[in-house]
Amino acid sequence: MGSKENLHTGDFNRSEKRFRALIDNAYEGIVLYDEEGYITYVSPSVKNFGGYEEADLYNRKGIEFIHPDDKPDCYEQFAKAADNPGKSVTFRQRLQVKDGRYVWCETTLTNLLHEPSVGGIVSNFRDISAQKEAEDKLKESKFLLESINQNITEALYRNLPGEKFVYVNHAFLNLFGFDSLEELNKVKPSTLYVNDNQRMKIKKLLVENKRITNVEIKFRRKNGEEFWGLISSRLGEGSEHQEIYDGAIRDITSEKLARERLRESEQLLSSINLNIKEGIYRSTFKQGLVYVNDAFVEMFGFDSNEDVMAVNIYDLYNDAEQRETIIENLRRLGSIRNEEVLFKRKNGDTFWGLMSSYVIKEDGEEYFDGAIRDISDLKQVEDQLIMLNDELRKQNQALAAREEALNIAMKELSDRNFELDQLVYKTSHDIRSPLTSILGLVNIAKQDDTPGSKEGYLDKIEQSVMKLDDFVKSMLNYAKASRADVQIEELQLKELINGCIADLEYLDGYKRLKTTVNVKGKNHAFKTDPLRLKIIFSNIISNAFKYQDEEKENSYLNITVDIKSAGVTIKFEDNGIGIDQTHRDKIFDMFYRATEKSEGSGLGMYIVKQSIDKLGGTINIESEAKKGTQIDIFLPNTEA
Repeated sequence: MGSKENLHTGDFNRSEKRFRALIDNAYEGIVLYDEEGYITYVSPSVKNFGGYEEADLYNRKGIEFIHPDDKPDCYEQFAKAADNPGKSVTFRQRLQVKDGRYVWCETTLTNLLHEPSVGGIVSNFRDISAQKEAEDKLKESKFLLESINQNITEALYRNLPGEKFVYVNHAFLNLFGFDSLEELNKVKPSTLYVNDNQRMKIKKLLVENKRITNVEIKFRRKNGEEFWGLISSRLGEGSEHQEIYDGAIRDITSEKLARERLRESEQLLSSINLNIKEGIYRSTFKQGLVYVNDAFVEMFGFDSNEDVMAVNIYDLYNDAEQRETIIENLRRLGSIRNEEVLFKRKNGDTFWGLMSSYVIKEDGEEYFDGAIRDISDLKQVEDQLIMLNDELRKQNQALAAREEALNIAMKELSDRNFELDQLVYKTSHDIRSPLTSILGLVNIAKQDDTPGSKEGYLDKIEQSVMKLDDFVKSMLNYAKASRADVQIEELQLKELINGCIADLEYLDGYKRLKTTVNVKGKNHAFKTDPLRLKIIFSNIISNAFKYQDEEKENSYLNITVDIKSAGVTIKFEDNGIGIDQTHRDKIFDMFYRATEKSEGSGLGMYIVKQSIDKLGGTINIESEAKKGTQIDIFLPNTEA
């Protein structure tokens, strides 16, 4: 009895040692959690898994080693295990190993809290990083393959011959007009072919050669519409050793139509080339001519296409540099139209051609395609027309010049007639008025014998004579301004202005008006007509004296002159009675008086404007009643 017990004890000890050796050296980690999730036991094999010692993990919460993104699921799985004694839950998670990395593990939690010998939740976990990586790659490959299948424009399919389609992509469904694989399999695959003989031919080729490539077949869509497809297919063997057809179909209806149109276009082009008179060509910068039509050969006087293409293309131009210019324009603009070029025939004769061309690039080569039309006869007629047009244009210009001169003369004559009418009326009125006053005063003086009365009458007669003299001077200035030729001299403007001021010392209020003259830019010479400039200055300055505002204590006239190389700017500023706004637009009119105070002829500012226009200058007046006037004049520096 004792021997049996010893034998059983020995067997148990050996089994326990073997089990512990397996646990110690396994690559699967085992830990034991209490119901709060704290680690109460760590198998030595954990070191093989993650490099941890038992002391690194003991009495720590297992959740600390879980990847942050996996923690919610781990809480849920742990709670599920804790609620189901004796049950196991298996899930995946990322565990952090000792060097800080996270590795994918498959974990199984088994609730043995009710077992007194265990009293915890057992966690078995193993490293599945390699498996997870392989699964991810497989998943990615499947996704990529499916994405390609569903997004390419070619229709892909797998078909069990004579039965049904096992797989088609979206492009296949769209091409044939079906909504789903199920709907497609409701019809026989043979009905998708317009011509059953073509289907049988394909089937025969597949049986014989195991594959076909780029065969043109006419197919039929669900709605009965027909289209051309380019099919490639391979005969293979399925998982159950049955025959399968894998293939792809591309809709080439548009391509086939385009090819047909191209063929028709080529036929049309060939016919055109044989019948048109324009020379058609293709050339390259390096090789020269690579194609010419018969009209080109004939135009340049050669015997055959080969002969003309054998010559240096530059020899066909009368000026070789012109080809360089044409090529430069083609590269810059992409095309040229109706360029007139002087060409040279084989025998040396020249002719004018009308050239149109455009540049295209094919396979890295630059081509110049174009057409040339012989316009020698047209050019000759055109030259004659140009000569006639030039002669006609010259005659028209001469007639236009005469007409313009006549219009100017008529305008001048009209203006002069109007001025003459005004002048006659005004002269008769302004001369007769003072003369009538003089005659009246003379008659009264003859009848008045009162001692000392004669001097009073003489003073009044003198005033009438002065008024008459002013009018005569205005008429003389008008005549000079309108008739006299422009005489250019270099002038000293300050002396001229001071002279004009001195000439007015006989006027009433002369001493009352304070005048200042400021001249800038004296180092610049100024040339203009002295007669007209003096007329301008005299009239403006005399107005400042005549129309002082007697209600103001201090009257002034400031004259500023700024001489520059281009011309002179003259500014007159006074604080006289000013001009009411209603009169401002008429002050340059002939015989216009802007104020009732005026006793002059009304010609002053008219003559000023006429003189400034004659000298090519400008004048601007800003004035306000009771405040004063500012006149700005610009006169150009005139060369003699």
